[in-house]
Amino acid sequence: MSRETFTLLMTAPVALLLTSLGASAQEADQQTNWPMSAAVQTEAGQEIPAGAYGVAYIDAPRVATLLQLRGVTGRGTVIVKSDDSHDCLTISIRFVAGDFGGEGISTSETHPIRLILRSRRVAGALAAGDDVVSDMYRISAQMDDPEADIIIESGLSESHGFVLNPGRSVVADIFGAATSRTACSELQAQGS
Repeated sequence: MSRETFTLLMTAPVALLLTSLGASAQEADQQTNWPMSAAVQTEAGQEIPAGAYGVAYIDAPRVATLLQLRGVTGRGTVIVKSDDSHDCLTISIRFVAGDFGGEGISTSETHPIRLILRSRRVAGALAAGDDVVSDMYRISAQMDDPEADIIIESGLSESHGFVLNPGRSVVADIFGAATSRTACSELQAQGS
């Protein structure tokens, strides 16, 4: 067997493998970005806007103030697009936030909080059961901020520092947060 034949026999399987891996990577990338250009709605009616990887809802947070300190806490839900199309992951979360906007001493229920997750890194961390701390990401209250990892749609101001902690209890910290899958479908644009 000649050296050229041997080289051809050895490099052909490697080239075939690299080509198939490249195709698989492109397919995986397309699935990961499904459909970033359109809004998605879960079967329960929650909506993930176009250009986002997920949303976080804290429906009934409580706020407590102690002189100039203000804290917000609550439980909520994060919904993120999963890697395979037409599927979303639902993750229960604990939420805590704080700033220096307190006035006096009080505690009460406050307005619902909605955050839009615009970064794959944020959505991936939550899906993996990791905490998301606002100091580690770019936070904005401007819906058109192209650099923002998380957009505050309602319930907080940019002065709040916050933590999204996957799970409902300390047990989730040990064994990991439970996630559930729910069907998602692409919303059709108005007028089409």
